[in-house]
Amino acid sequence: MTEAKLSTTGADLVSECDYFELSRLVTEHAWRADNGRADTIHELYIDDGELSLGPTPLRGRAAILEWGRQLVANPPWRVIRHVCGNMRFVIEGPDAAEGTTILTVFMVAGSEAATTQPFSVGEDHDRFVRTEAGWRFVSRRWVELFARGDVLNLPQDANNLS
Repeated sequence: MTEAKLSTTGADLVSECDYFELSRLVTEHAWRADNGRADTIHELYIDDGELSLGPTPLRGRAAILEWGRQLVANPPWRVIRHVCGNMRFVIEGPDAAEGTTILTVFMVAGSEAATTQPFSVGEDHDRFVRTEAGWRFVSRRWVELFARGDVLNLPQDANNLS
């Protein structure tokens, strides 16, 4: 495996093989959310992984599972699609990496008409670890950059799910 170095920032990029595997992991996270499989997203995390979508992080696979089950049982949208782009992953140790992904989210809730205007655009800030089962999320933190302004009540705290 060759490691790519980005000399302009001093950050070491992950190998091409690791880039492919991490990109697949990030894309799988989005696909599961988009296709009614949010109840399986916890499988992509280590046991004590953390998912931060709002002010209260979901800590541990059990909390992420419960959040995903709530989304599957009561989706607050009619259609949702996540478009992942500009993925960049850097080495943080022999079996660790960090990365960012620009995420464009298209969402239609209720009976409103579908639009090509994104619901939200932001960055996912991810930490990863290589396990025996392959790369897994240690943590994911959503940072919103642009929003359409719609209000949508999404479950963000597994302890406060209704």
